[in-house]
Amino acid sequence: MRHVHLWLRGHPLVFDGLAAATVALLALVLFPGVASSGDWWQALFPIVFVVPVALRSRHQVGALYATAALGLVSLATFGFPHPAILYAGIVMAYSAAAYAPRPHARAAGVLSVVFGVIGGVKWSYLVLSLTGSSYTLQDLSVSNQVVALAVCVGACSAPLVTAWLWGGVVHARHAYLQEALDRASRLERERDALARLAVVEERGRIARDLHDVVAHSLSVVVLQADGARHVLESDPARAAVALETIGRTGREATAEMRRLLGVLRSPEAASRTPQPDLGQLETLVGQVRESGLPVTLRVSGDLSGVPAGAGLSAYRIVQEALTNTVKHGGPSASAAVSLEVRPDGLSVSVVDDGRGAAAADDGAGLGLLGMRERAAAVGGEVTAAPRSGGGFAVTAWLPASGTPSVRDSREVAR
Repeated sequence: MRHVHLWLRGHPLVFDGLAAATVALLALVLFPGVASSGDWWQALFPIVFVVPVALRSRHQVGALYATAALGLVSLATFGFPHPAILYAGIVMAYSAAAYAPRPHARAAGVLSVVFGVIGGVKWSYLVLSLTGSSYTLQDLSVSNQVVALAVCVGACSAPLVTAWLWGGVVHARHAYLQEALDRASRLERERDALARLAVVEERGRIARDLHDVVAHSLSVVVLQADGARHVLESDPARAAVALETIGRTGREATAEMRRLLGVLRSPEAASRTPQPDLGQLETLVGQVRESGLPVTLRVSGDLSGVPAGAGLSAYRIVQEALTNTVKHGGPSASAAVSLEVRPDGLSVSVVDDGRGAAAADDGAGLGLLGMRERAAAVGGEVTAAPRSGGGFAVTAWLPASGTPSVRDSREVAR
């Protein structure tokens, strides 16, 4: 039965046809008996109700009021409630309550009560006869007349009002289902939006890692290769050391690239792959020293107490700042790296005495942008600018709480 209901709901014209055919059948079944009394009007008139019932779903409001108008005609002229007309009224009361706009649905409820009252009063004799009573309404006392009229009105109103109430239940159920579908669709769109946002964030993270790895490693390789070429004939031992550094740096970069590619193929691998931290800062500085750039490292405080996120960001910021110095500082440049652990966060400083601002080919500023993004990810900030006395300075503040500082909030508001 449920499948039949769902199918009919998806094919309203089929239900319209069946309802109209039922009206026609009831009219034709009673046609011989009514026509035999010589009243051709009452025999033929119920067939007219086929038209509004057949147009029930395509012209809900028009069909409702057309049926009401024809019903008033039948109330005024018929001496008995014709089953075909009653059935048409039931169908229209249900349809209006279930599918018509709410003002017209409420009007259908009022019309159902009005028709029930008028029909109960007009055809009270018929209702009394159906109860087996031999009395007419006039034979009863006033109190019994009130009771009898109430019974007659209730009997005539019950079919129409019941159909209208059931249509209201169906409308409420459809509205609830539609709301559930809309909520599910909205949640699905939100889920897709969050998934796209996660993809964008992951792409940004991978792009920053790729930039850090490739830029740093290639800068070391290029610098060592240039140095090896210049001393290849005059100092083969130094050239061999430079070539060894090139090989080791290339292998490390290859391993890091494989790690990143593994994350791209399987995002779950990201949680199992160790990330660099401040414990490897000495190794990073030593690698840069081997490339020919004098670097000093000063650490104040216990780095082991720095949160993992801030530690990774600090490592990458130092790596990128030293890479920029190697690329743009010039042959006589040197750098100083300072880290100070404070109760409320970590202060990072990378200062060089090279030629100053990065050259125009600095990856469209992706290095500095990556440093700022890494600091912002843990609620910190980065400042990068040429020094007044020459060289370039990168400073970063990474709070221990991982939340943006008051200064950050003001800058974002501006």
